[in-house]
Amino acid sequence: MTSESLLKSIDEVVGSGKAVISSESSIIIRMVQEALDNGRSVTFYIPPSQSRAVRRWYFTPRRVAEIGMHLVSAEEIARITSELKVRDMGWFWSNRVECPNGHIYGAFEFMQQGIREHGRDWLGAVLELENASIVRINPGNDAICPICQAPIIQGHLYWMEDLDTGRGYGCCR
Repeated sequence: MTSESLLKSIDEVVGSGKAVISSESSIIIRMVQEALDNGRSVTFYIPPSQSRAVRRWYFTPRRVAEIGMHLVSAEEIARITSELKVRDMGWFWSNRVECPNGHIYGAFEFMQQGIREHGRDWLGAVLELENASIVRINPGNDAICPICQAPIIQGHLYWMEDLDTGRGYGCCR
């Protein structure tokens, strides 16, 4: 990408009402921490090295145990790839939360809701990012039970990461 096309891309993002910030990793990590500490909802599009640093900082063994995060099973990954036609994203952690009527919401239901709300093209674009990881802090959208349509109050958390490239998509709350 040329300097001119990079500036044009930045100009388009800023023109849409968003900000673009360029900084060293420690500042980005501190911004993530500040957003979490103060309940702010922010999405970071950052290099894989920075998202891995966020993952290592945020998903401590204690926090993983507290929120019930687990490596998504091979069976659930197979279901995501076969039923939802989503390619295997690599390393995928998720918690499983229960809706008020007792239905379980996990990785499959998260991917299903993402396709329903944003469309398959959007999901494909996220999975095709070559240089950026997406880290969502305190996302504002609710997990919705696909069976009874009840909003799930307990937060669903997830973290996907391609071990070869380090690119990822995850959520911290």
